[in-house]
Amino acid sequence: MTLGQAETRTNHEQKERKTVDKRALIADLKERIAGGEPGNAGLPGAISLGTGIDEALPDGGLRKGALHEIAASAYRDMGAATGFLAALAVCAMKDSSRPVLWCEAWRPPFDMGRLHGPGIAAFGLDPARLLLAAPPGDSDCLWVMEEALRSRAFAFVAGEVDGRSSALSLAATRRLQLAAEETQTPVLLFTGHAKGSASVAVTRWHVAGAESRNILYADEMERLPGCPRWDISLARCRGGQPGRWRVEWNAQERVLSRVSPVKEGETKPAPAKARAAGDDIVFLRQTA
Repeated sequence: MTLGQAETRTNHEQKERKTVDKRALIADLKERIAGGEPGNAGLPGAISLGTGIDEALPDGGLRKGALHEIAASAYRDMGAATGFLAALAVCAMKDSSRPVLWCEAWRPPFDMGRLHGPGIAAFGLDPARLLLAAPPGDSDCLWVMEEALRSRAFAFVAGEVDGRSSALSLAATRRLQLAAEETQTPVLLFTGHAKGSASVAVTRWHVAGAESRNILYADEMERLPGCPRWDISLARCRGGQPGRWRVEWNAQERVLSRVSPVKEGETKPAPAKARAAGDDIVFLRQTA
């Protein structure tokens, strides 16, 4: 074999290796797009919200790589909306070992205190996997959320921004949507009790508190509330259908299920863990 033939053969082998490398790179990129990251390949691209709700959503659940907006139906429902957002965070964490980022705001309408560790733990959200951020303003909050998404370090990103804020523009929410699509990470905007905010959110939810079934403890007259319930309305869904449901959150099983309204005098037996815990009540937020 002459020197020229050897060089030609070497060049040919190098081209073949480059072709193989490109094919491997393309396959890897397809895996990332489908699953968010190689370790998540094969996982469903949506978060299940329970039978009867998933069917109304085009992806068979809450789309992971998308921006979703949550608003309280009224100011009195701010706590209920916080609970629903926390439940979605728990559901999103089932398929990932990564932490959750929650950007808090203490300005109106979010003047209900900070997230309370014991409360969110009782709700099913592990405080050890929750990273809290306190951006000084709404624009800062949106920037932190976008950077968190692009870092691919979180299973779920949430932020509290007043729906009436000038920072909440179509351009800003479009950046969040693009970052969510790129990383296949769900991002939620909690807009307080404002209506009609300017955003490109794939879904928009209105949340109101609902009456839960009572749990009977040793004293039957206590009639303490059972699992949290909410009336949720899907006001907007790109490619899906609006709807309204009453749902219940089971923190022990980490399941969101559709339920019927409470009937007069309806009760529920106390679970063993709840009975042993006594009548102490913990809150999702704490003002002092």
